[in-house]
Amino acid sequence: MRQSTRLIMAAVVLMACLIGLSHFAQAANVHPVVFVHGFLGFGRSEGLGFHYWGGNSDLQEVMKATYPDQRFFTAAIGPVSSNWDRAVELYYQIKGGCADYGEQHSWAFNHSQFGRCYEGFYPEWDKDHPIHIISHSMGGQTARTLVQLLTTNGGRKNPDLFANKATSSSWVMSITTLATPHDGTTLADVITDFVPFIQSLVAGMATLSSGLDGISRYVYDFKLDQWGITAQAPNESFPEYLHRVMASPLWANRFNRDLSSYDLSPKGAAELNTWVKDLPQVYYFSYSTKSTWTGPVTGWEYPVPFTNPLISIFSGPPFMGSYTRQEAGYPAIDKSWWPNDGVVNTRSMKGPTIQVCGDAFCQTSSTIKDLSKGDKPAAGIWNWKGLENGVDHMDIIGWSLQFDSAGFYRGLVAMLRQL
Repeated sequence: MRQSTRLIMAAVVLMACLIGLSHFAQAANVHPVVFVHGFLGFGRSEGLGFHYWGGNSDLQEVMKATYPDQRFFTAAIGPVSSNWDRAVELYYQIKGGCADYGEQHSWAFNHSQFGRCYEGFYPEWDKDHPIHIISHSMGGQTARTLVQLLTTNGGRKNPDLFANKATSSSWVMSITTLATPHDGTTLADVITDFVPFIQSLVAGMATLSSGLDGISRYVYDFKLDQWGITAQAPNESFPEYLHRVMASPLWANRFNRDLSSYDLSPKGAAELNTWVKDLPQVYYFSYSTKSTWTGPVTGWEYPVPFTNPLISIFSGPPFMGSYTRQEAGYPAIDKSWWPNDGVVNTRSMKGPTIQVCGDAFCQTSSTIKDLSKGDKPAAGIWNWKGLENGVDHMDIIGWSLQFDSAGFYRGLVAMLRQL
């Protein structure tokens, strides 16, 4: 009798263990996930408790609780820097060490070769310990740039950019891009003066994160050390810091090719697409967002209700919703660019399709596969996961009660675990 009881108890315990572990046993891989923010993004130590990834909740911790057998990290890189500088910072944040932007690159753009030093949140990172990158907006361009730099270790112009000469595209298993301007955003063309634009958006984020009473101490770091702009001083209010950053001579040249404003433009994105290639070992996933409707009379695009007030004004005319451009030296912008999510044109989000060909622009060699109906993904091509209709640029990262961001990312990570 005792033996039978013991056997039954053992079977119950075994069943409980199997049920508890079944969620994780199905995973083909549990490689770490790194979240990479976009333009004007910020890290978990900034924002006074308001999170870029998750808004009022911390998406990194939500994912850790869902998948305790997997590690999740959140990067914090230059919010207005170029994709090159951001990719370098991303490398050193993951691996550890002091940011080295490359001697030739730094000389060409007249900024310091070295930046901040990082402990590294995943020092073992290499081809045998790859990562998944989940990126939003400009973060998708940055992630692609990082993989290209890993493949060539800086390339011809900056040989041996990274001290570890064994870098390769195998260090990254997948890149997921959310509302990324792979072909640029026309908002970068429409906004002719980025200083008041940045001031307005950052002040708006300060209000979201800390309320009007907390703006004076709002925690936000522009991370522009390479340009000689130091972080906010202990005795410096946030408005004073913001004014100091915006008063820098850095902004005098709006065509500075080592800033986000250029990389985000259709022309800058096309140049990036010319040398940043799709690598055969990497899985590329893209999600599109759209938060506009078409006016029946004008044919222009207008923001849907509940579009985030920080960005809704940019959705319609005379901004992204009606902007066209037919000019030599620039990619052609027609009405196919009008649908948008308040920041990025929806047609730009599937994958890179425009590059520079001599004095003109042509199609890239990227292959885009529609996975919206459940087909299997493949490496080396763009696996488009479909359109999140009615979702704006900030909804997709959890800045809204209208979109189940936690459920969305749980499903996304579940997919990456099966690769």
